Amino acid sequence: MRQIGTLPKGLDSKVLEDYLLSLGIKTRIDPSPAGSVVWVIDEDHVDRARKEMEEYVGRPADPRFVEATNAATEHRKREAALDRQYRKNYREVTDSWAGLQVRRRPITVALCLASIAVFAVIQFAPPAPGGGQSELSWSVKNALLFSPIRADKDGVSDSGLDAIRRGEVWRLITPIFLHFGPLHLVFNCMAIMFEGTLIETRRGTLRLAILVVTSAVISNLAEHVYSAYMYPDRLHIFGGLSGVSFALFGYLWVKGRFEPEQGMILHPNTITTGVMWLVLCMTGALGPIANAAHVAGLVVGIFFGLMRY
Repeated sequence: MRQIGTLPKGLDSKVLEDYLLSLGIKTRIDPSPAGSVVWVIDEDHVDRARKEMEEYVGRPADPRFVEATNAATEHRKREAALDRQYRKNYREVTDSWAGLQVRRRPITVALCLASIAVFAVIQFAPPAPGGGQSELSWSVKNALLFSPIRADKDGVSDSGLDAIRRGEVWRLITPIFLHFGPLHLVFNCMAIMFEGTLIETRRGTLRLAILVVTSAVISNLAEHVYSAYMYPDRLHIFGGLSGVSFALFGYLWVKGRFEPEQGMILHPNTITTGVMWLVLCMTGALGPIANAAHVAGLVVGIFFGLMRY
């Protein structure tokens, strides 16, 4: 926010405020002994706002300033309606944590419960007699990986697409249920519960299921292809619901922008946080991240949103 000047006494600051708002420029007006101090909220609009203010001071009777009142009123009504929708979405999702409410959102709940169950089996299965990793834990993990791990005389490697080509097509989806730490699991489940609830309660279980399966397959394939190309000598182990989560995020983002009547509107702060998190993961500061899955999931969600699905 930046101050652009002081409106002299005798000029109606409300007229200027309404006029600037009709142009999409939000302001704050503070009274002062010399007049009204005008602040612009978005610094990208400072130069234009200052120019318009100078024109208002020079020609306050110009009809375009007075006629902007109606446009400003409509703008405020739209913002109030959006704010009510943000609050309604927040209340509905917050209330949903009071109980599983499986009938209202079976896919959303199933995704999280399955991820929690898989994590619990892998982490807490009894260890092997020699103290190594539990055979049950290893079997579950290997059954869900995109490329199962194999050990032979040449060492440890993954099998690429061989298992899927042999008919183990579930591997295109099942990596979404693998999580590699409690925070990984908690953050992904929180995102899925929020995003999935909005979509499933408004667009239905079938639509959400198709979006989840499609984004899971494409994001997992994208991560495999990317990691195999960039790191051909490494094991390609990845998992988590984040690719699907970014797909739901992209879907909601587009729906809120182009079809707000659907009632699936994300708060601007939520959108900013989601984009910042995507970029932060790409920096490597958080360790190895399946960034290709994130980007592919986001693209899938945006595509579904744009096709008015």
